[in-house]
Amino acid sequence: MIKKIELRNFRNLNEYQTNITKPLIIIEGQNGVGKTSILEAIYFAATTKSHRTNNEKDMITYDKPYAAVKVTQENQINEIILSSSGKRTSINKQELRKISDYIGRLNVVMFAPEDLMLIKGSPSERRYFLDMELMQISKKYLKNLNTYKKILKQRNTLLKKNKELIDYTFLNILGEQLYSVGTEIFDDRQIFINQLNEKLKKVSSKYKNFNIEIIYDPNISKENWLKHLKTKQKQDIFYETTTTGIHKDDFKILYNGLNAKDNASQGTSRLIVIELKLALLEWIKEVSGKDAVLLLDDVLSELDLNRQNLFLSQLSKNNQVFITSAVPIEIELEYQKIVLQ
Repeated sequence: MIKKIELRNFRNLNEYQTNITKPLIIIEGQNGVGKTSILEAIYFAATTKSHRTNNEKDMITYDKPYAAVKVTQENQINEIILSSSGKRTSINKQELRKISDYIGRLNVVMFAPEDLMLIKGSPSERRYFLDMELMQISKKYLKNLNTYKKILKQRNTLLKKNKELIDYTFLNILGEQLYSVGTEIFDDRQIFINQLNEKLKKVSSKYKNFNIEIIYDPNISKENWLKHLKTKQKQDIFYETTTTGIHKDDFKILYNGLNAKDNASQGTSRLIVIELKLALLEWIKEVSGKDAVLLLDDVLSELDLNRQNLFLSQLSKNNQVFITSAVPIEIELEYQKIVLQ
């Protein structure tokens, strides 16, 4: 459980700290006062990433040299400092120079309005979801993904610089290396999706006519991918990039057997993603033995009152939960209220 949050120069929160005393925390306040920034800071302290921006400097208060986030748990302090020169991470005051040694020490699952792009957005956003969730739990996956990206960059650089390439020896070596590590990523993604689907089967018992299933949509089968790398070198040379592989994978979310992207309303899409995040909580507990912190940003808007009450009543008592809301929430559960002015 998180016991304390301390922020400095983070977004619009110059100096902020708060003690956490309950498993359920509701953060209330009007739009723009920093509710989402608190959740973003927790997510950043856990993953070294923002769920809101790819430009990390956006998280630093304007005209300040750095931002600092410290999240204190019962027996661990996660601290991350962001500046123009990069990120510095530490656990219990000991600096960890490798991000891979830092990620996974604090597990979080976050729902934010931006997550609706899992349904409506591009394949790259869905791949990012796969990678972020697996990276938090599996050091092997994180290592493989980093290796894959390095080899892919090498291969693409070779393709760009050598339009008249005749000797494919080095290109084939990189292709074999790419395939070797890429198939492990392929398998891990498939297993992850299968396991999530097992968790999602429970959703249909909560709501009438509400079945969710994730379908892995790989860019190419493993067999055809290897064949492509060995026989379609000219095609990749022409396009100056590696045209096939797990870096182009996707997945579909089915709602009652139909593609949710085309058949789910805004409110239904929101509920689908919420249930996906709750399934993630169970998956993390199953594979890691640890309970993740659940971060819910503006989770109740666009849900009708019955679904709001049903959702809140279904929250796991084992997970610490942070909820933001622009309006007061009236629930019977015991909780800590934080009001931002």
